[in-house]
Amino acid sequence: MTDLIKAGDLSNRYGVSTRTLRYYEEIGLIKSQRIADYAYRMYDDTNIKKLEQILILRKLNISLKDIQRIFNTTGSAIVLEVLGKKVVDIDEEVSLLHELKEIVIAFIRQIEQADFTQDADVKLLYSKAKEIESQLISTKYTGNPSPTHRLFDVTKKLEEKAASKLSIPDNIMKRLLQNVYFIWGSSKATANELGRRYGIPVYHTCNNRAKHEKNADPKFQPALCRIVPDYWALDPEDSAQWEIDIVRDFTPMVIMDLIQLTAKHEKVICESDIDIDSIIHYVTHAVTISDYSAASEFWDNQRDEIRSRDIAEEEKEKLMRNLNARAGEPKREIPYEAVRYGVKQVIQDDYSTVAQLADAVAAYFGLCHD
Repeated sequence: MTDLIKAGDLSNRYGVSTRTLRYYEEIGLIKSQRIADYAYRMYDDTNIKKLEQILILRKLNISLKDIQRIFNTTGSAIVLEVLGKKVVDIDEEVSLLHELKEIVIAFIRQIEQADFTQDADVKLLYSKAKEIESQLISTKYTGNPSPTHRLFDVTKKLEEKAASKLSIPDNIMKRLLQNVYFIWGSSKATANELGRRYGIPVYHTCNNRAKHEKNADPKFQPALCRIVPDYWALDPEDSAQWEIDIVRDFTPMVIMDLIQLTAKHEKVICESDIDIDSIIHYVTHAVTISDYSAASEFWDNQRDEIRSRDIAEEEKEKLMRNLNARAGEPKREIPYEAVRYGVKQVIQDDYSTVAQLADAVAAYFGLCHD
């Protein structure tokens, strides 16, 4: 066992969540093993090296599908093809930036030569601005037939990144959220029990998803605006990534809701999914509940829903395969937020009751002393 490393330790070493490690396993990029009488997933040197390669390629914005192609072939042909395409992409961006630089330099020279006391020079500057606008629209770049689309694509990504950041100063945000009690993981029943006991309103992020979808802008929350007729018909890789993107999209909207609730209530419980990495520095109270039960009620309910559908058996089997690929085998490991940020972990097993879990969480939060 000395040559192996636990999933939680691997997560902590490389700054990648255990969820991501499980996902990489699901799509066949890495493999773990279990030692007899030992609950944790373990990784050997070969798979640690593979993870390092994956992380390097992801830093280069290489897609997971291309990484799968690289791993599934021998020799260097595929990796050279993928990296070659990346070089072409970078060349296009460099070409675009170089052209924009030349345009801006030309504009600077016009400004330096202008006399703002002369009406004619002011008109010249206006004409130059219109000329720049025309150049941005008409300039052709090698290998890029639509530079305008490329320009808007780049600026759109920058706008999305800016919009996803909460603009409230950190110290104020932490103060606004200091009386919000975050409960993550298998948390719904426990959160509801605490709310009932102590008269604290419970905000379920999943229950508010429909509201966020209605208020979402496809420019800034594309995942929330995506329309999918049948979730379980999606490729498991696609559905897993979509869920991550949805949580990322609605987290700023959830925070705004919580700030409004804290203005009305002394305490608020926030339960279910949220982008932990983006808010953890504002969080004062948080626990995560790990479900170590033999079976998962959520996945069992989803299977029952698929079985009840009035569709062909072949279609049911396909949907069930996609669901099972997402569910995987029951895992017993320390969650990412506990390893990376030290969030308190509460264990739920086959013998746990909702009352017992609520007692443990209440004691940690200090609610029972209020």
